[in-house]
Amino acid sequence: MSRPYLLLSVCVLISAMNVPATAGNKDKQAAAAARPYVETSYLVAPRQVGEFELEGSSFDPKQKFSGAGFRYAVKGHQEIRIDIYVYPAGRMSQNAAMESGVKGFRDGLALAVEQGTYSQLRELHQAPFPLAPPDSASKTPANDVDAQVIKAIADAEQITGQKLQMSLNLMPRNWPMYSNGYLFYKQLYYFKLRASAAQERITTEQFNAVTDLAAHTLIPALLVANVGDCASSTIYLSPDATPEQNALALVSQASVHEGYNCHGSVEKAGIAARRADNEIVEISFTADEWKSQ
Repeated sequence: MSRPYLLLSVCVLISAMNVPATAGNKDKQAAAAARPYVETSYLVAPRQVGEFELEGSSFDPKQKFSGAGFRYAVKGHQEIRIDIYVYPAGRMSQNAAMESGVKGFRDGLALAVEQGTYSQLRELHQAPFPLAPPDSASKTPANDVDAQVIKAIADAEQITGQKLQMSLNLMPRNWPMYSNGYLFYKQLYYFKLRASAAQERITTEQFNAVTDLAAHTLIPALLVANVGDCASSTIYLSPDATPEQNALALVSQASVHEGYNCHGSVEKAGIAARRADNEIVEISFTADEWKSQ
């Protein structure tokens, strides 16, 4: 979607719309109720991204809310294993997604220790991990309000995950391992990257450099295309707001909705064209399984 968000055109659009604070009507809502918010998700993983090559994928239809897993190898570093898990999250803010997702991440690690997969698990460091920011630097604002519009778009599109650095022993041989975890929320899903390597085969600095590169490279490359009623959007505008305030609300909400990567049909999602170069996992949902919240 192109975004020539000039303030004048946006304000004219809002004036022409003459919409109430909540767009939509009861007839449209009733029709949409019969279709799942997400009817089908297509998890798309490139077979090759730079130095990273897809080795395989896993998915159990009976455990679809656990999503799918994708394993990548990195050229020149056979000692490092990189796994990416993509699983449903739902519609929420970035902050709420990270708070809930990191808790789930830690709960999973604790369960692995309890089950005897790991021992001597130590969390060394946690920090925000931003992906490359949207290309907003090239946009030159004409005035202060245009600058606010550009910033609103950039803020809505920015994806900042969390990085957890750990050390652990891999059982049953009790091998000391480096382990880094990265968690992101995009396109209504969590993207969790786990990387590990034997401590005797690589330095901490080398391991961090390679795994950071993996997160920066692979997370933007993998995507989820959603098909369902989520393709419809509701824009909330205040009748008491100024045109400038509604312009900011419009572009911010539109940018957030675009980030869900939702489409009305598989054809509009462009899945057929992606099959040649990507591994695609398809997950279907009923209306009761995935509602609008």
